Amino acid sequence: MLRKLFILVLLAALAGGCRPNEIPYNSNTGHDGSRDTASQLLVNTDRVDSISAPDGDNEDWFYFLPPENGIITVSAFFDTPAELTASVTIFDGFGRSLFTQPINPNQNIYEFQPFEVKPERYFIAVISTKGKSNYTIRAGFALPPPPPEPEPEPEPEPEIPDTGGRTRCVPADRCKRGERCCKPTPTAPPVDDGGIAAGEKTIRGTIVLVTPRDGKSDVKINGIGKRNGVKPGAKAYLRGLKLRVDIYACQQTFCQAMIKATPEDLARYDTVDVVVE
Repeated sequence: MLRKLFILVLLAALAGGCRPNEIPYNSNTGHDGSRDTASQLLVNTDRVDSISAPDGDNEDWFYFLPPENGIITVSAFFDTPAELTASVTIFDGFGRSLFTQPINPNQNIYEFQPFEVKPERYFIAVISTKGKSNYTIRAGFALPPPPPEPEPEPEPEPEIPDTGGRTRCVPADRCKRGERCCKPTPTAPPVDDGGIAAGEKTIRGTIVLVTPRDGKSDVKINGIGKRNGVKPGAKAYLRGLKLRVDIYACQQTFCQAMIKATPEDLARYDTVDVVVE
């Protein structure tokens, strides 16, 4: 009798689509498994978390609040992408999908294209249907670039003084062979502020660690390094503050550098462009 009862219970479980010891989808999320229960992700701050489909932790949801109108760049780093079938998706406050990227088993680092935001709530969802991995996620905020400065008005033509009948000189930019040319007005040499010229190929990195050094900041920059062709001494430029970045050491996936800026400045402007060949 007991054997028949056991068989009936087993058949009922199989008919209902359940497998012995199978953990239901998203049954162990740690209270952040939906948009309504998303945990806050502070902008310009790394957040370390994990996801595990075998343990019922299939979805992690975060929200971030930009402090004002600006530009957001979302990036993520997965420790073991080869073990995952997963994706990262960004949503607006109404739950509409803005951008999504599937996780590639051969790629650790992911960076979404920068997009404009308002001071309202946005969401990021890390969703896995298979496998598990630790990961780091970040929403980098920067103010929008300032509007371009108006073109300077052309300087008026220099007046040619009356020489009392003597031959006048012709301005140097219009002087032809055989004419008496005026001496060109000396100009100050251009100032090298570390800017990147048009057409130079660049790669972008993000400052993730800042250590004050007597009015300067010693920083770690992720997303650049030897595997991207970046070496010590590479030409680099901090976009928000228009400052030169002196790179003095590089590993495979990051570089160390010095910047003449305070940690408070770098909390708002943390995107570095580096020229590569």
